[in-house]
Amino acid sequence: MNLLVVGSDFSPRSWGIGAYTKELATFLTRENQVTVLATGIPDAKAFDHGCLYQIIRTPSFPILRYLAFLIYIPWILRKYQIDAVLHVVWITSLISHLWHWLIPVPYFVSVHGTEIRDDKKSWRRRLKYYLKGWRIVALRKAKGIFPVSNYSARLVASLGVEQSRIKVLLNGVNTQRFRPVTNYQKRNRQKRLLTVARLDLNKGHDHVLEALSILKKQGFTPNYTIVGQGSEETRLRMMVQDLGLENQVVFTGFIANNQLPPMYTSCDIYVMASREIPGRLDLVEGFGISFLEAGASGLPVVAGNSGGVSDAVRDGKTGLLVNPDSPEDIASAIKCLLTDDNLAKRLGDEGRRWTETQMSWEQVARRLVSAMQRMM
Repeated sequence: MNLLVVGSDFSPRSWGIGAYTKELATFLTRENQVTVLATGIPDAKAFDHGCLYQIIRTPSFPILRYLAFLIYIPWILRKYQIDAVLHVVWITSLISHLWHWLIPVPYFVSVHGTEIRDDKKSWRRRLKYYLKGWRIVALRKAKGIFPVSNYSARLVASLGVEQSRIKVLLNGVNTQRFRPVTNYQKRNRQKRLLTVARLDLNKGHDHVLEALSILKKQGFTPNYTIVGQGSEETRLRMMVQDLGLENQVVFTGFIANNQLPPMYTSCDIYVMASREIPGRLDLVEGFGISFLEAGASGLPVVAGNSGGVSDAVRDGKTGLLVNPDSPEDIASAIKCLLTDDNLAKRLGDEGRRWTETQMSWEQVARRLVSAMQRMM
């Protein structure tokens, strides 16, 4: 199949939706012809030259970006005789809808979570809020919608999209890059916890820190590595001082996606207590790719049971789901894994087995194409 993938953030450094776009395009290319339309980035030529598919870049300035998409998409559809379009986020699907009367190429849309919940917390979200009527039209006219979790699927269904057009397509993980390694340095040292996420309020770093304080009073002092940057960093650093955790907690700042694998393999337990924040529709965990990265790396997981997390972590099999609003619950789950090596190993081994046999990007790409062909 000859596919056009329309993304936005597309670089080797990206997390989240950017990583989703890159990995999906990479594995789609193995059995399909793929063109990616994305916004410009610094040093794009070096990155694009190493890809096995064609990448067409638009100006990176926010407003010009969407105007360029309006021109580029119909041009690409005709020049490259595209069979189908996959929009990684819904807002660019408006353009496929507008041009569909003239160039009737079927289009599909991936849905992650926060982007179809309405609020006015930023100028981008205000723009999307005022376009919500068009969003409903564009989604309803799409040949198919691919939510990344059952949670996201319920959000799509609430917009009146026909159930036959909705196909849950769980996120994947690159099991070749993220894999367990024998790390002899782990022996006879303090256990290490890890979180890889933006430092946003909903990611639950604060409740993990409170859980560490509880554990410290019980005689458990695991180290905790926090990878990421964001608006909560100052508050979290102050919490570390107030709770007396300076000797346990390390902030690494942002680490590019292509440099993340060693972070996972150097740690023992992955923890992210994602939660929903009242009044903040822009902050929700639609899935949580980092949970799969941890599982593929052989780590047991402690995860906040919110949003679409239950699709990324199989409770009692690849990790432990906890009440993200309860530091006590988080502490209890961490303690279980600190004190029961057999349980930790069993969950980590199952995480690797599950991601390798069911959740690799290669398998996700094949499911995507199969679903497209059925819906067309």
